Amino acid sequence: MDAKERNWNYCTNHLLNWHGIWTRYTPVGDVKESFQSLRSFKSNPEKTKIVHTNTYRYANGESKQESWEFNFLSNSLDNGLFHPSRETMRGYFFGKGHAIWATVKLKPNSYFGIELFFRYEDLRHSVGIVYDESGNLFHIANIREDCNGFPSKYWSTELNQLPERDFSGNWQGISMTITPDLKISEPIVTQFNWHRSGHKYYYLPDGVSVNCPSSISIGTPFSLIANWLINHYEMYQLIANYDELGVFSSLTLETFLISKA
Repeated sequence: MDAKERNWNYCTNHLLNWHGIWTRYTPVGDVKESFQSLRSFKSNPEKTKIVHTNTYRYANGESKQESWEFNFLSNSLDNGLFHPSRETMRGYFFGKGHAIWATVKLKPNSYFGIELFFRYEDLRHSVGIVYDESGNLFHIANIREDCNGFPSKYWSTELNQLPERDFSGNWQGISMTITPDLKISEPIVTQFNWHRSGHKYYYLPDGVSVNCPSSISIGTPFSLIANWLINHYEMYQLIANYDELGVFSSLTLETFLISKA
């Protein structure tokens, strides 16, 4: 299997109906808006075509739907999965469904955004991080999903963020990295490292945390980080890295367990 096939096959981990709550936060952490969502993925029997449909249901009773079609032959590229709605966005996938939709390059006077995805059993969670035309943080999106239906038995209905989160303990883990040429590194041992100089921290409900700069610009490398504390002993972390030219350089997945040693 070549890298394009592997990336596509890993993408098929998401071929379910994902019922969720979509919440956006301002740069200071206030709730901007929240609404119910359904993100549905269906494929042909050969899994060479995928139709992705989003349905949004708002508190005022209105709804909105949008849909995209992915085809292995036309959308699987040497530098990632091409998103039909955004020419500058690519998808990179790990084996168990953890992934990113990444803007491939920061451009002056343009909005910039990524979405980091976590998958755990029947649950999916993603974090969107968006910057405005000036490179200032515009909003954070928190999307909590369950393929068993709505409401979820796991996710709460809480929206407001917490003042902090307790990451104490000896978190030991395994790290893997995917690069824009779709190469995935061999796993290496790593330790949990949360703090970054000059970053803002968001402690969202249900164990979700985001760590990112308040502004980004060409000339300075930057990282965008999210983690999901699934329970008191298990955590996932994704780190999207961009180089000094504003080009996406890698996505690192870290899987942690707390050590009793």
